Amino acid sequence: MAARLLSGVFVLVLVAAVAVGPLGVAVGESPTTPDEATVTVESVPTDTLTLDRGRFGSGRYHLDAPPAVVTAANVSGTPSVRYVIDVPGLWMTATTRRDLAGREGRLALAASPVTVSPDRVDRRRYNATVAVWVRTGSRDRDLLQRRITVEVES
Repeated sequence: MAARLLSGVFVLVLVAAVAVGPLGVAVGESPTTPDEATVTVESVPTDTLTLDRGRFGSGRYHLDAPPAVVTAANVSGTPSVRYVIDVPGLWMTATTRRDLAGREGRLALAASPVTVSPDRVDRRRYNATVAVWVRTGSRDRDLLQRRITVEVES
């Protein structure tokens, strides 16, 4: 009985493999458009960001950062752009990603909301890096990296 069940499963798997494998019918194939975009950075935080203390009794800190503004042109395929603020001393990274497919012109990329426990904040200032990346296909291209300071507000 077990041998017959195993044989039936084997035949089912074999038939399915042939149906969708190299001998099967290709479904939904279409020519691919290469991912391309010309992206320029118009503005990002330049010197200082702040880590503001939260309200309503939580005591958690919130990163206050202006958006990065970029201009996208010559977009084809499905490229994307990323805005990253990394504060290694707090083990904190705010990342925002936007797909550019079908979009051209000015885009504002707001930093994703991140919070930090007050237990981890032990200095008044932290070093940080602001970066903007564009991804085309499987390649990430660095458009801008800048070192800035994060100041802790009470």
